[in-house]
Amino acid sequence: MARESRFAMDMEANGFFHYDDTVSLIQIAIPGAVFLVDPLAVKDLSKLGALMADPKVQKVLHGCDYDLRSFDKQYGYHFAGLYDTAIATQLLNAELMGLGRALLTYLNVKVDKPVKLQRSDWSRRPIPPGALEYAAGDAAHLLPLREALDAKLASLGRTECMGEECALMERIRFEPGPPPEEAFATAKGTFDLEPPELAIYRELYLLRERSAKQLDRPPFKVLSNEALLALSRDPDQPFETVPNANRRWLFDIERELRAAIDRGRKAPPIAHPSKGKRTRSPWYDEARARWRTLNDLRQQEAVKLGISASTVWPTRSLENMVLYPELHDQEMTGTSQFGVRRWQRGVFGPVLEQAWGSLSITPSP
Repeated sequence: MARESRFAMDMEANGFFHYDDTVSLIQIAIPGAVFLVDPLAVKDLSKLGALMADPKVQKVLHGCDYDLRSFDKQYGYHFAGLYDTAIATQLLNAELMGLGRALLTYLNVKVDKPVKLQRSDWSRRPIPPGALEYAAGDAAHLLPLREALDAKLASLGRTECMGEECALMERIRFEPGPPPEEAFATAKGTFDLEPPELAIYRELYLLRERSAKQLDRPPFKVLSNEALLALSRDPDQPFETVPNANRRWLFDIERELRAAIDRGRKAPPIAHPSKGKRTRSPWYDEARARWRTLNDLRQQEAVKLGISASTVWPTRSLENMVLYPELHDQEMTGTSQFGVRRWQRGVFGPVLEQAWGSLSITPSP
């Protein structure tokens, strides 16, 4: 592989079946061959990690955000010389493309992607032959797809855009989420719970986390969030009536569940962290008018380039600019948290700047 100028990569993890997701299969393709590496058996992957970090050898992946975070989390490996074919399709099309559609569009290759295989437990051994063929197929077509996409990008003068996007993608790192003691309040539906209900929800959430870790199962497969919310709102209901619940687990740990509910009832009520913050819409009339003007221009540019409006200029950046005009310079120079790309500033920046000068600008209220 080190003798190749580029190779394609893909990987499969087992997060749909286990508490902590683990890189469970690595697919590598060079011209004429596909290699399947078993990271559960090959414990020392340092040579592969060195190749990932070698900028002289290009690595071709598709939609690799999750892959980059996984390799960083598990091995501390980082990529240089990255080429993400999903980014290439975004620079060529107005709609997002999965790998299957990209292969059909640019190579006229149809690849079946059964949901059952996509959701396989890739940590189980042996891996069935059909699953191995499916996994190999994902990597096998990436190199010719890269050639087709790169030629199209070059013909449109977007090679430098691609290089900038991939260089930014290389910076992605795994960032652990908040601990369960804080994460419970970020779950969908918790904002609508009353403070006493949220105190119960917190105890049930922590119990589910402990149980999921002990069972080595994803928390949602232990007890759904819908079930947690229902028990928090009506903790005295019979377990038989709890919606979307793992009944076996409910009855196996009935005593622990009742104890968690009692702890929640005795605990001080918990106000949701998001409540009490400013809820007034910042979209005052002048901001709406600015948005319509600038977004219309962005849409026109998107149609002209044949890509999505959000690819022309990040939506959050444009919103920030029209809502808070004092932040205009940060957005135009790409120094804000939304990181407008250099190529975006070159393509749409002059149009945006010219329009901005003709707008009515007063400080945000």
